[in-house]
This record gives sequence, C-alpha cells and structure tokens, in this order.
Amino acid sequence: MKRKTVFTVFGLLIVLSMLLSACAKAEGPAVPATEAPATEAPAVEAPAVSAKDTFIFGRGADSVQLDPALVTDGESFRVTGQVLDSLYRFDQGTTNPVPGLAECTANADATVWSCKLREGVKFHDGTDFNADAVIFNFERWRFTSNPYHYPSQVFEYYEAMWGGFDDASIITEVKKIDDHNIEFILSTPMAPFLANLAMDMFAISSPAAIEKAGEAYGTPTGGCVGTGPYKFVSWEEGTEIKLVANEDYWGEKPKVKNVIVRVIPDDSARFLALKAGDIDALEQAVVEDLATAEKDPTLQILTRPGLNTSYLAFNFKIKEFQDIKVREAVAHAIDIKGLISNFFGKYGTVAKTLLPPGMLGFNDKIDYWKYDPELSKSLLADAGFPNGLSEVTVAEDVKDADGNVVYTAGQVIPLRLYYMPVTRFYFPAAKEVGEGIAANLTAAGFNVELYLEGDWPTYLGARRNGLLMGLYLLGWGGDNGDPDNFTGYFFNSAAEPIKREGWYQNAKLAALVQEAVTLPDPAARAKLYAEADQLMHDDVMRIWLGHNNTPLILSAKVLGYVPQPVGAENFEYVSFSN
Repeated sequence: MKRKTVFTVFGLLIVLSMLLSACAKAEGPAVPATEAPATEAPAVEAPAVSAKDTFIFGRGADSVQLDPALVTDGESFRVTGQVLDSLYRFDQGTTNPVPGLAECTANADATVWSCKLREGVKFHDGTDFNADAVIFNFERWRFTSNPYHYPSQVFEYYEAMWGGFDDASIITEVKKIDDHNIEFILSTPMAPFLANLAMDMFAISSPAAIEKAGEAYGTPTGGCVGTGPYKFVSWEEGTEIKLVANEDYWGEKPKVKNVIVRVIPDDSARFLALKAGDIDALEQAVVEDLATAEKDPTLQILTRPGLNTSYLAFNFKIKEFQDIKVREAVAHAIDIKGLISNFFGKYGTVAKTLLPPGMLGFNDKIDYWKYDPELSKSLLADAGFPNGLSEVTVAEDVKDADGNVVYTAGQVIPLRLYYMPVTRFYFPAAKEVGEGIAANLTAAGFNVELYLEGDWPTYLGARRNGLLMGLYLLGWGGDNGDPDNFTGYFFNSAAEPIKREGWYQNAKLAALVQEAVTLPDPAARAKLYAEADQLMHDDVMRIWLGHNNTPLILSAKVLGYVPQPVGAENFEYVSFSN
C-alpha cells in the first residue's frame, strides 16, 4: 500500500489544507473547522449541578477490543477515547485538531514534524509518558517484526492511514531528541498529518501495560492503560464496561466520578431504559422512539453531524458481480429514498457518493441512482439472466485468515444479503433495512437469502477477511474530517485485490487518492477526490445509501455533552442538573 511520493516546497500549507477540509453537516454548507456545529440541546441558564456521580451510556453492541490500534469499530473507541489520549485531539464539536499530549510544527517541505511532548504526565499505572512511550507505540504498530505486533492481531488503521507497514510506511522514523521532544520523519508530505495524529486509534498506551499483558492487552482480562481522564476498571463482556475518574488527569478534571457503558442490544428496550432512568444517554433509536423523545420534556436530543456513509457492498469474488450490468441492476432495484425516509427519518439524507456533502472533494454533479425495477430486470436479462438471479458462482478460491480454503472456484452458492447484527450511528435498524432491500431485489428479479453472519466482532472479521460472500451492508464514520480517511482509507492500494473491501481492485482510483493526500492545495485535492467519486460511481463498485445526522437521546438533566463529528465524545465534561 505504498503511496506515491510527491514533494513540494509548499509543505507548510498542508496544515491549512487539513483545516480547510473540516467537514460539515450533511444537510448544509461547510462548517469552518473552528466552529462548533449547532445542536438541538435546549437552552439552560446555569442550572444547579447535581451530586449524581455516575454517567451511564446505553449502546446496542459491546466493544470489540480496547486496544484501539487493533479495531475499526466506534463502540471500541467510545470507551478507549475516555481512557487513552492521542498526541493531538479534536476541539470540542469540530474536526479541528488541537494539541493533546504534544504540539507539533513542520519543516519547510513538511517531511519532518518536530513535536514537543507534554511534561509531567503519567500513565494510569504510574509510569511516565515520554518520548520512549510514543516511539514504543508507533514502532509496535509499524513493524511486523516488533515483538508486540502479534501475528494474530490486525493493525488495519495503521496500514490504511500511514501507507503500510515496515518500509511501506509514510512514517519512516520516530526519532527521539530528548525525553520530551521527538521528530516524525515522513517519506512524503501528508496533508492530514495532524488530523491523523488526533484519531482515536493512534492514542498512546502504556508500554509497561502492553509488556505486562502481552497479547491480552485490550481484552477484558488485560484492560487498557492510558493517560486519559478515566481509568479502566472492569469489562463484563456483553454487559458493561466500568471506568473511574483519573484524579491526576493533566487536563480538565472529570465532573462525574464513574462512567458505565452498558450493552442493551434491543433498540426499544434501550429507549425504555432511558425513559426509566436506568441509563442517561443512548445513540440512535428507531424512528418511532425518536418521535416520542422529541415530545418528552424529560429528554433531550442532540445530533452528530452526518460525517458518515452507509452502503451496500459487492464481494468481487462472486463471478456475477464482476459484470457491471449485474451491479447496475442491483443499483436500480433499490428504493434508496424510501429506505432512508422510513428508517433514518428526518435525520437521514440519501447518499450518492462515498464522501458526505460538505466534505472537501464532494462531487455534487453525480446523479442519484434511479429506482427502476423494470430496468433492473432488463439489465439482468442483458447479463444473461432473463429469469432472474438466485444463485451465484465463486470465481476463484477464497481463503480465511489462516490460509484455509473456505469457498472453492466454481462453487455455486445462494445469493446472500448479509445484514449487520447491530444498530450503528450510520445505520439504524440494519435488519429492517436489509429486509427492505431484499424485498426490492426480489421485485427486480433477484432471489436473495437474508443472512446473519454472527455477532458484531464475527461480522467485522468476516468483512476484514473478504468472507461476506454476496451483498453486504456496512458503513463508515469519518475519523478526522479529511477525505483521505474515506476514499484513501478504503482504496489507496491496487497492488492486489483488497480483501477487506470485498476484493475490489482499481489502479486508477488508488493513484488518485495516493496523490491527493500529498497535495497542500485544498482545491487541487478536492478536484482529485471529486474525480475519484465519479470513477467509483461509473464503476458501480458500491451502492451508497445514506448519511445520518446521528441523533443522541439523553436525559434532560445531562449537561456538557457535546456530540463530536469525529472520534469519541469527551465524557469528562458531562455533569447533571438537579
């Protein structure tokens, strides 16, 4: 996944490019990076603060892992974002990266970033945060030969955001100057460098804790140890994770002593728990419960800007999906507008590109897919399926992570539509949406089997290994406000089919995003990302469904909760009124 090297004397403008790429709400013009997005929180005048000392957040799925470097799911980051700090962080309610554990400046061509580390900071285990700790983390992520880069673990984000592992990494060295000064040496300028540093998955863990726990770091038995406002206490899998305030936190001290992140899988049960006062907040609800919440004076609704995209993906190891006519038939078969209206409600907008509206490079000239079942039938007939499609053929052997053949070339399997087993901020009512898509496809000549692969970690693992053999539902939430975190994350490699992206391969697309990430000029970057969006549309490589201005429902007594466009919310600012 080596990215193309493009050097420029205007490297210092990269910071400006990164700031200007801050994303907006999906339903409005771009929001400047320093402007906090408006929410629907009721105005209150200095309410008396309650003595309540526990904030309970209800969610539909458990964390996958608490070592943020190993995961891609927001439910893991929701917890690790409270426990671990990154070198940079996002200012409240914005995509503007500001100093966290470090403050960095670039040289003339932005290939060397000098970072002054915050002094006097300790990890929760009492060990020092310093240059050695930062270097330990980055070298663990980068080098496949590092003793703590275990073969069983997948450092997907490092590979995607920094160009690859080992010699492919854009970060060629993290150099120690002294205990509190380091330099990042890059092989090429990178426009979103500071934004990348602020991402949750590049938060700094205690080296001593990793060395002590080994491969169990981030699991219920190993926990996680950072420098953040809360400390890890316990994790009862499938039930709840408990955190306690870090009284020695270097930043603003937490306002509530305890945080509990509780799993309540059923959407309606989760909303009832909120109404009953058993939890204090939740993210996303079914349309009917949202309507109820809007009328309930004991509740408040805040919205997270729609920096996300839900989609229907193809597995390109399926022979039939390699025919663009079949993919076009799928695109025209789905009533996307109806699905978004019914299941996202007023908080959702129909998507036509991977990049959300308002983001740098969004291509507004692309047309929405026309809902036309008869056209789908005609396209299927042209592709050789006049009687529709109910079974598909495996184009070549498909192996699991251990190299075992799971599907063999020529094998005929049912046409499956995999749906997500959880509600996500970018995808409410995933099963119901899947049922709606299945009904649409049936009406257009596809006979699909709606299929549940397993729980959330199993689903994500199957996706990562290219084993969702059919059509599958998923989505993406932006991590840093930059288009590279969308298009570049998914498609910056073309050396071989990308198994985690359904075995898709496109050399022209990869070249576009490899170049775009290095350019300091926002307009030049925008042109390339818009071209990439058009290329993806023309290739019908995915069906984009919607963007969600994600609703969060909280007790009206919750104060200080600010929805973040990217990353985990900052629970240390939360308190309660009487």
